[in-house]
Amino acid sequence: MQLGPVVKSRLARVFGLNVSLLERLMMRPMYSRDETAYSICGSYNPLLVTKLVKNYRSHSALLSLPSRLFYHKELLVCADERVASSLHNWEKLPKKGFPLIFHGLRGNEMREGSSPSWFNPSEAVQVMRYCCLLVRHAVHPVSVADIGVITPYRKQVEKIRILLRSVDLPEIKVGSVEEFQGREYLAIIISTVRSSEDHLNEDARYVVGFLSNPKRFNVAVTRPKALLIMVGNPHILIKDPCFGAFLEYCAMNGACVGCDLPPEIEVLQGCD
Repeated sequence: MQLGPVVKSRLARVFGLNVSLLERLMMRPMYSRDETAYSICGSYNPLLVTKLVKNYRSHSALLSLPSRLFYHKELLVCADERVASSLHNWEKLPKKGFPLIFHGLRGNEMREGSSPSWFNPSEAVQVMRYCCLLVRHAVHPVSVADIGVITPYRKQVEKIRILLRSVDLPEIKVGSVEEFQGREYLAIIISTVRSSEDHLNEDARYVVGFLSNPKRFNVAVTRPKALLIMVGNPHILIKDPCFGAFLEYCAMNGACVGCDLPPEIEVLQGCD
């Protein structure tokens, strides 16, 4: 349920080379889940599949949603409590003890010149502000090496890097989801960029951006150990099932700030 091979050849995709060997194996009947059975390995045949379910990285609040969406609620929290809970009382958290923030912004997505890549100035500035707040905290500052910024478009990466250099934080890692697979950081900030419906079909067709790509979403939200901040337009993100679930999860736990929420999410705020 994470990113597979990057395949640019249309012919290669036709022949299935964009699907990893492990994913192809898991599609075979002998490796599939038996929903009518139960064993110590969930509902897989324990003679054929050993599923690793212990997570040694993340705070329980960060692990709960991906466990439900992608792993049949089987993930077990085994992270070092001192690390995983190190930011659960950060002063900017809407709800202390719940280290997630969804920061809603109705920004504008833009292109420069002939560049096909998108950026969102409002989101870039907000990401920079959160980085400053984390690094320059008076009591418990977070090291620049412990912060990662994930965004799907190359131009947004460039704009965020420029802003971070302007505030003397050039060491903070900023990159695409692909650059973060296999990595982990104490705090992750995600800029989703999209703020208009006009180009959602284009994103889906060319497999770019976050929307309509559950694997890219899964990789992004499972990188942090102690804090996850997502910046985006909730009225666009609600159209994607994964981001919709994320919005609901944050709203029910009182973790949404910024702009107004879609009506179906707004009624859930603080309903945990």
